[in-house]
Amino acid sequence: MKRFFLLLLVLLPLGIFAQNQSKFIVVDQFGYLPESQKIAIVRCPKIGYDANEQYTPGKKFAVIDAKTNKSVYKGSPVAWRNGEVDSSCGDKVWRFNFSEVKQEGSYYIKDLKTREISYTFDISPNVYKEPLKHAFRYFYYQRAGFEKTAQFAGEGWTDKASHIGPNQDMNCREFLHKDDPSTEKDVHGGWYDAGDFNRYTNWTCDYIIYLLLSYEENPAAWTDDFNIPESGNGIPDIIDEVKFGLEHLLRLQFEDGSVVAVVGSQEATPPSACTRPSYWGGPSTSSALSAAAAYAYGAKIFAKYDKTFSEKLKTAAIKAWDWADNNPNVLFFNNSAEHGTQGLAAGQNECDDLTRVEKKLQAALRLYDATGNNKYKVFFELNYKKARMIDWILVFPFGEANQDMLLYYTAMDNANPDIVKHIKAVYARATDTIVNLFPIKADDDPYLAYQKDYVWGSNGTKAKHGCIYYNLVFYNIMPEIRQDAIGYAERYIHYLHGVNPLNKCYLTNMNQYGAENSVRQIYHCWFENGSDKWDEVGVSKYGPAPGFLCGGPNIEYAWDQCCPNNCGSEYNNSKCFEVDIKPLIGQPAQKSYMDINNGWPINAWSISEVSGGYQVQYLRLLSKFVQ
Repeated sequence: MKRFFLLLLVLLPLGIFAQNQSKFIVVDQFGYLPESQKIAIVRCPKIGYDANEQYTPGKKFAVIDAKTNKSVYKGSPVAWRNGEVDSSCGDKVWRFNFSEVKQEGSYYIKDLKTREISYTFDISPNVYKEPLKHAFRYFYYQRAGFEKTAQFAGEGWTDKASHIGPNQDMNCREFLHKDDPSTEKDVHGGWYDAGDFNRYTNWTCDYIIYLLLSYEENPAAWTDDFNIPESGNGIPDIIDEVKFGLEHLLRLQFEDGSVVAVVGSQEATPPSACTRPSYWGGPSTSSALSAAAAYAYGAKIFAKYDKTFSEKLKTAAIKAWDWADNNPNVLFFNNSAEHGTQGLAAGQNECDDLTRVEKKLQAALRLYDATGNNKYKVFFELNYKKARMIDWILVFPFGEANQDMLLYYTAMDNANPDIVKHIKAVYARATDTIVNLFPIKADDDPYLAYQKDYVWGSNGTKAKHGCIYYNLVFYNIMPEIRQDAIGYAERYIHYLHGVNPLNKCYLTNMNQYGAENSVRQIYHCWFENGSDKWDEVGVSKYGPAPGFLCGGPNIEYAWDQCCPNNCGSEYNNSKCFEVDIKPLIGQPAQKSYMDINNGWPINAWSISEVSGGYQVQYLRLLSKFVQ
């Protein structure tokens, strides 16, 4: 509907152009559910790169029907804290509440004095299905060893299967024994982890677990029509995508139950152009425990869809658990000069002792759920207090795995009622704190999506915040604030969709799907800087594929320490100035972002790189609001 009205606006009489598309009136660019709270933010920059761009709103605003160009509601914007300037965003803010508008349709907000207008948005029960579909398809585009055809990828993002040539994923050798053909192992498939093409077992397992959790928490959102190759087979597409990930994960397991820790693959644009070898590293205790949990969770869900596959997963899960139980201290550090693995992948996915304890709890929980074997339940119940949420009495967005694992236990059949009560009590106590509910109740963020830290991956952290509050709803914790908690969770979606100081939808290339100011560039080895096809929306032929959630504002962003004069050559020094990074330095936290994708020494990856970790948290949160 919205796309039709955008076209209609272009065809309306010239009087429409007397209105000004405003960067100062920000809305969720996709829209709102009919019964949800609807608040447009009106901003006047005071601190930051845009502080000289002043805007004083009129006293009356209106909601305008984009089809008829007529007002359907009028009201007055209300100043946040009597005109105080917030340091995290650097803005003076007013709010225009138009929650009374519930009729389905396409609309925009208009300042009746200045004639400034917002982007167009929809009000509809299905307003989030389109962004959910495109964001979910991230995993299809990130499939390794899988051809992307025009039918499913779109004309702009077709590519042959990647990393399946000589010495690549189908006959991948161990990194520490590159010249030994006896170490060759078929590790093909899985998903590129982020903007690089490596695959990290601990993180792949997290993605599988969170995709399955998203499905279980709201199956109705996950239909069979997301336009991936498996669509239309009678199985929800999210289950098909998980199967693709699990098939890769099964290939990583050795006969003794241990599991490869990491697959390092080289980059190229497009990915199929890469001819350099791939290497694997590991195994490790953490990768085996992660895999045991993912296999077991998969076994539970696939018992409904594919019993043979379910049994295969169950067997793999038990073997992985047994190996890890017998080998509790096997570590594998990739890309580490100290351990002789420098150059194997990029990020470090080995974990600390506490995280390994939590991984074993997760594996025990999932194995009990899949097999019914009481020994796993006993292990979980004897050791659950070691998880950091219980031990530290802390709920925070960087501890989501242990928090969600503990909460999942509370909804299981045969859970110990005393333990259930304890876990829920701790979650309630640790959520009603100065790092969570207190600043929301105190209205500390003028953009309504409070977050303490804007560091690497802040958009993923926003999504995790929303999930923390929706957990209160899903697990019936603090029922006295149930409706408030739903609203709190939804506000984090609005932030990611445009209700932020940059008036930016943080998904890539979504203009034709309802977000007029979406991300144009991301740090990704496929959609690399300078590519005439994929570099930037509106400049390159296609730009990056739609629906990728970028990392987001990062107050710690900096160019490489070699800049501006010590990068090894005059040519390298000149690369420091490919982009003017002044608008990123010394900014309020929420403004510490630009659409850039330059590599070293600009190091755009710390703000614009994507990650399966960000994506699954956004999908989980958004799917709660898809009917």
